[in-house]
Amino acid sequence: MKKLLSPSLALVMSLTLTACNTNNDTNGSTQQELSGDTSQKEPSGYDRELVKFPENYDKGVNYTTVHRGNVREELYTSREAIEAVQNGQPFPDGTVITLEIYRDEELDEIFVMEKRTGWGDQTPQGTPRNGDWQYQEFNADRSLDYEEDIGRCFTCHANQERDEYVNTLDEMKSYDLENFTGAKESSTESQITGIPTDHWVVKEDSQDHLLGNSLMEDEEKAGIIQKVLLMIHFNKVT
Repeated sequence: MKKLLSPSLALVMSLTLTACNTNNDTNGSTQQELSGDTSQKEPSGYDRELVKFPENYDKGVNYTTVHRGNVREELYTSREAIEAVQNGQPFPDGTVITLEIYRDEELDEIFVMEKRTGWGDQTPQGTPRNGDWQYQEFNADRSLDYEEDIGRCFTCHANQERDEYVNTLDEMKSYDLENFTGAKESSTESQITGIPTDHWVVKEDSQDHLLGNSLMEDEEKAGIIQKVLLMIHFNKVT
C-alpha cells in the first residue's frame, strides 16, 4: 500500500510547486507592467536621458577615421578638447566625442560619450566607473536606441583608464589642427568670418528694389558682409 501512495504523493507535490512558480512569475510581470517599472528592460540601470544628442557635432573636428571591414567610423570632437590633449591637460568639462558608424557606407548608428563634472557618481552600481564620462547610443535618425545596453560601453572604455577612457587619444594627439577648416588665424577668410556681425543691418538699395528697412535672409546677408570685409582688407594691403 505504501508503494502505491508514495508516487501519488510525489506527483501531487510536483504539481503544487509548479503552480506556485508559475503564479509567482505571472504576478511579478503583472506588477511590473502595472507599476510602470522598466528597470528590467534596461540591463545596465543607466539613465538614458542623461546624455543628449549633440546638435552640430559635425561642425567640430573630424580628427580620425577608422575602418573595420565593411564598417567605417568617423570621430568628431571640439577644437578645445584636442588642444587640451595636445597640451598635456585633461579633457575640459563638457567635452563630447561623437562616433558615426557606417555599415556598407550607410549611416547605421551614432555613439556619443560626454564628460561632465560629477557625472561619474551616476554610474550604475556594479558598473566600472569611467571617470566622469557617460555614454549614449542613437539610431541613424538621431532617435535614442533603447535596445543598446550601455553597460558594455563602460566595460569597454574601462580598459583605457591610462588614456582618460578614450580609445583614440593618440589620434587626437597627432592631429594637425591646421587641417581643420575652422582653425584660428589659418586664413584671411577665417579671420573675417570670426567677426561678429549679428547686429549689422543690410538694406536693399538699388533701382530694382524699393528702399526700406527690410532685412535680407541671414545667409545672403552674411555673404554680402563677408565680401565687403574682404574688399576692405585687400584695399588696405595694396
